[in-house]
Order: sequence, then structure tokens, then C-alpha cells
Amino acid sequence: MAGEGVAASSDGGAFGLTADGGVRPLPIGDGLEWVVPDHAGGRLAVFRRRDGGRLIGFDRAWHARGEAATGGGEPVHLAIAPDGSVAAVADYSGGIVSLHRLRGGVPGAATVIRHTGSGPVVSRQAGPHAHWVGFGADGRWLYAVDLGADAVFAHRIERGRSVETRIAWQAPAGSGPRHLAWHPTRRLAYVVSELVSTLTTLRIGEDGMLTALDVQPTLPAGTTGYVGHIAVDPHGRRLYASNRGPNTIAVFALDDPLRPRLIEQAPCGGDWPRFFLLRPDAGEMLVANERSPAMAVLPLGRDGRLGPPRAGPAVPKGRFAAW
Repeated sequence: MAGEGVAASSDGGAFGLTADGGVRPLPIGDGLEWVVPDHAGGRLAVFRRRDGGRLIGFDRAWHARGEAATGGGEPVHLAIAPDGSVAAVADYSGGIVSLHRLRGGVPGAATVIRHTGSGPVVSRQAGPHAHWVGFGADGRWLYAVDLGADAVFAHRIERGRSVETRIAWQAPAGSGPRHLAWHPTRRLAYVVSELVSTLTTLRIGEDGMLTALDVQPTLPAGTTGYVGHIAVDPHGRRLYASNRGPNTIAVFALDDPLRPRLIEQAPCGGDWPRFFLLRPDAGEMLVANERSPAMAVLPLGRDGRLGPPRAGPAVPKGRFAAW
């Protein structure tokens, strides 16, 4: 999605972003949650609408190509298989994952996978809450991080359908795993758990299952907060996690990728950093602070450390951005 970026607001609006910090409303409807580039030269976007979730394919000029219902009411994340043949959507309130075959950037009807499970934090874990989806490198397994079930599920995908479901990793009870990031060159994954603000390093086995190797806090001892998003830089040198409440970005060194080492707690430039976008080519991190009137920009040094924040695009209550 080079050229113009896109951002979503918790107020429901969608905005185009320019390299010089400009913002323009996008006439694509309310409720934008997530956007990814497709394999047909356009974009795939998921929306939370009053009548349920919608997955819509767009060309580069944001003209709709086609859409499909996702089968849930609260979609929060979206991913496309490495070969571009199928998209997956995580639905939080429904505790489901929907699969959609893609043809020319147009999503097909949903095939719904229902998670099961719960956790001890009844206010947040009375049932399953799928929060993140992502395909393994070969596209054979679709991983779904479920905050309510304290689990990462692995769904084996064949011809656009799930033919097997396993629990790839059972997280500690009450931890609430939220998002996952892959190491770019090693068979490793990293998961942040919202309810306990931890970072867990996981080895990816030949069978696709995940084994915990290390756990690190994302917050200083005695600090209360909720970890939000996670990302690893393209070279696998640094890992970043946002802390809502303390309003920081935790920076970890990956000199030893099996044991991330905290090296910095950088101010996020706003309140409640739900999401951030690494832009190494631009030398910056764009932070979507969900309780602030605008996004923030943090300089991204060559060493991966973050500089003092400055005012960013005027997107109120930001929840997502892509470029």
C-alpha cells in the first residue's frame, strides 16, 4: 500500500494519510477495523457494521469490487494466506474465525470456525474471543489468538477450508493472549498477553505446534496496564509492544531471539496506544492512541530505539493504520 496510507478511528471514520502528514476522509463507510494489501493489486478491508461484519475488496482507488458477510458482529483482525487464495477474519465477541476464498480481490461467502473455551477472568473470559489471525509461512496452518480461551488455535487449511483444529499453545490461565508477531528468519513467534502484560517467546515445531521458551513483562514491576499491539522489525533486531495505561512503547533487543531483552520504555505521545505501525523506510513509528485527538509520530533510529514523540496525523481516537 505504498503511496497513500489509511487509518481508522474508534469514532467509526476512515481516513487517507499522506507522507507529509495530511489527512482526508475516505468515503468507504463507517466501522473500518483492519486493512491488508491483496494479491490482485488492491486492498481487502474488514468493517464492523450495525448489521454485522463485512469483508470488502477494493481496488487501489478505493472502489469496491465485492463484499461478503463475515458471520460475526465484531471483527477485529484480518489476514490473507501467502498464496492469496483465502482470507481469514477474527471476530472478538463471536469467538469465531471466518474463512473467505478470494478471486480477483473479491471475497467469497464465509466458512465459520467456532472456538470453544473460557478463562478465570469472568469479565473478559466468559467465552472465546478471537483477537488475531495469521497464516504460517507455508499457508498450511492458520493461527488464531484467542483472549477468552487463553489459547492460540491452529487450523489446518486445505482448499480454503479448515480440516483440523488444534490448540497450538495453551497460555497460562487468565493471561488473555491478544496479538502475535513472527520472527522474520527464525521459527519463532512472540505473543503479548493483555490481562497480565507479558511477552512470550514461542518455538514453532515441525508439526506447527508452539512451545513456550521465555516470558518477559512488558511493564516495570508494580505498574498496571494492558499490553496492546506487537511488531518485530523486518531484520529481526528489535521487538516493540504498546502498553495502554502507562502509555509507553516497550522496546526489546533480539540479540538473542529466544530471550528478548527490554532496553527502553518510550512515551507513546498520547493516551491508550491500541496500535502502532513501524515505518522503517520513513524512519518513524506511527502510533494510534485510542483516547487522543490525533495520532503520534515517534522517530525510529537506526539502532531501533524511539525518539521523543511529536504530533501526527489528525485522526481522532485512532485504532489502526497501514501504508
